[in-house]
Order: sequence, then structure tokens, then C-alpha cells
Amino acid sequence: MMMNRSPILRWAVIIVLSAASAGMVAVSIRANYLFGYGFGQSPEKAQIFGWANVSADVWKVFGLILIGGLWRARRKRLAALLFPVWLLCLVWGMVGAIGVYAQDRTTLIGSREISAEAYADARLEILDIEHRLASLTSRTVAQIDASIAATLARPVRVGDRVRGTVGTVSKNCTRHERATVDACLAVARLREERIAAEEAGRLQSRAAELHDGIASLRDRGATLPVDPTAELLAWISGGQMRVRDISLGFPLVFALLIEIISALGPAAIVAFADGTRDTGKGSRSATERAVASRGGLRPAMASFGEPRHVAQWMAERTEPALGSAAVLIDHLHADYAAWCATIGGTAIDLNDFQLAFDLVRDALEIRGSIRKADNRYYGIQFTVPSV
Repeated sequence: MMMNRSPILRWAVIIVLSAASAGMVAVSIRANYLFGYGFGQSPEKAQIFGWANVSADVWKVFGLILIGGLWRARRKRLAALLFPVWLLCLVWGMVGAIGVYAQDRTTLIGSREISAEAYADARLEILDIEHRLASLTSRTVAQIDASIAATLARPVRVGDRVRGTVGTVSKNCTRHERATVDACLAVARLREERIAAEEAGRLQSRAAELHDGIASLRDRGATLPVDPTAELLAWISGGQMRVRDISLGFPLVFALLIEIISALGPAAIVAFADGTRDTGKGSRSATERAVASRGGLRPAMASFGEPRHVAQWMAERTEPALGSAAVLIDHLHADYAAWCATIGGTAIDLNDFQLAFDLVRDALEIRGSIRKADNRYYGIQFTVPSV
């Protein structure tokens, strides 16, 4: 594989993913701090809750690395006891992130909905005003006042004598006079028209205000979809998902993305770095790299013959096998004895060899890769024809 041949690529992957994970961790810590800070009823309590959430978030990030290390060190009981603590921190981090992102997105979508509703209400009011204006007079108040003044100034004649004007005789149509009945009736109609003209003027002024407001709302995007992404996804789903459901689901997905990457990313990078630590070091076998990755085998193995010697033989003469073929312990020991003869060493007997071989195959990263069934072993083969 390319990863096994290029240490540069390995380090590039580690550096890039570490930077991305660090960014996610920073976002997660900040979001959880804000979530905890909102619980405080005073500045001091807000700080306490905020930093408590930060501590839980840090445990969420590095706890899984700790648990994995304990598990590999065979401290499985302690690792199992700590796992629920880590899981609780992860769940709490998700709750905090969802709360922060949901509140922020609800505020954003809510402001857009308010603008869209205001725009729609303004349009409806303008339509109502236009309908009402159609039934009102088209003359202005000034024009009607001029007509009223002209009517009141009309002369009133009794025989050949002029008694005065309609206004003076009827006191501006407030007193009943037979001679001014028709003129005052016309004034009354004009006054009714004047009231309608005043209403028309008020409606026109209101319509102008609404037009200005609509223009401002349009500039702020009131005519655009409130949540275009959710509407697009609803359209893609063929109406199976509602826009509101998608809008509410966004904070959940976003929070899960950030919290899972911030929680699992560092542990995954550590595991990747540890698992590829010895890649690109020539043609050494997998067994040799596994033994060398931690400076050799466990010291406790020295009491059984020569396990380090057997490990050296495995590194030079064997490799992992993917097939189902088995190798007898007698064949392994025979090859080992022949190998010892070629290097001028002394081979141990079959029983001690099997004990040492079982210890070696149970050590470090190769543990579990070589399976035993009676005197047969699966998952191992000779790198060259047996000596």
C-alpha cells in the first residue's frame, strides 16, 4: 500500500487530521462553555458552570485515548469502569452543542420568518387599501373645500332683492332657511365627500409607508425562502420530509458531527500513528516490526528458554498468512533448528520451542494473528522455502 511506502504521506495524514480534529475540539469546547455559562444566575456561577462543561469536554476528548491505553495494557476492568464516564461526557457534550446550535439557528430562522410574515402582511394591507380607495372620491380635500366655499358664497335672492349669501343667511348651513335648502343640501354632500377625501388621503399616506417598508424588507431578503436548504432537501425527498422537520434536524446533525469528531478523532489519530509507526522501514517482516515497535518482548518471557531468539527467527523466517493452511509445530521447530545451525547458534528442544513460540505469538501487536489448534498453527507461513 502507498501508506506503507511513504512516511511523508503518513505524517501528512497525521498533521492534517490533527489540525482538523483540534479545530473541532476548540469549537466543541467553546460551544459547551457557552451552554454551561447560560445556566448561571450570576457571573460567578456562570463561570463555574461554563468551566465545568469545559472540563467534561476535555475528558470526552482524551478519555477514550486513556481507556484504549488501559485496555491494551490489560487493565480491562478499570477501562470498563471509565467507559460509562466517558460516554456520559460525550452525551452531555452533544446535549450542550445541540442546545447552543438549536438556539442560534432558531433565532436566525425566526428572524427570517418574522420578516417574511411582515412582508406578507404589508402586501395584504396594501391590497385592502387599494380596494378601499377605488370606492372613495378622487378629488382632494382642497378641491372639495373650494366647492363648499363657492356654494356658501352663492347669493340668496328674495324677489329682486339680495338678502345675502348662502353662508350668511343660513349661518354656514347651521340654520334652516327655505331659500338656502337646496344650497345647504349640496354643501352637506360636499362635506360627506370631504370626509371621504380625508380618509383617502390617510389611506394613501399609509400605502406610501407600506411601500417603503416593503422595499426595506425586500432589501433584507424577506422575499427569499426562510430556509432554502431545508426546502431543497424537502423537494429532493419528494415531500417525504417536511421543511420544519429538516430545519429542526440541522442542529442535531451539526452537533453530532462536531461532538463525534472531537471525541473520536484524537483517539483515531493516536491509533493510526501507533499502528503505522514502523511503516516504510524496508523489507522487515510484520513480526519483526511488531517485536521492535516496543523495544522487544516482555521481560517476563526470559524465563522460558529463549523467546527473544525465537522472535528473531520469526522475524527473519516467517510472515503472516491469510489462507487457511496450517503449519505443524514440528515443521516450525525443524526450520528453527536449521536456522540456528546457519547462524552458529544452539537450538532449544521442541517443548521449550513451543513454549517460547506461544509466548512470542501472544506478544504485542501480533497477539491474535496466529491461531493454535493442537500442534497446528494458522496465520503464519515461511518467507522462504524451509531450510
